[in-house]
Amino acid sequence: MTRTTTFRARLLRAGAEPQTVTVRAASDSPPRTLRRPAGGGGTLTFDVYALLDADGWPASATYTFVDTLSRAPSTSDE
Repeated sequence: MTRTTTFRARLLRAGAEPQTVTVRAASDSPPRTLRRPAGGGGTLTFDVYALLDADGWPASATYTFVDTLSRAPSTSDE
């Protein structure tokens, strides 16, 4: 049975201080990618991070920045 795990994700990004956030994962292994809101509240832009190191799993994992993605609002978002 899959369990929900709460862990600390360390987010690395060139030119920025590392951030540590608490994340929930519905898996027995760390998620391969994390999507975090970018910018202010209500935005449809997300920073995408890829798993870099899971040696501390299930307590922690380290991710590195990959890209920022945006999506157009759908009619249900309005």
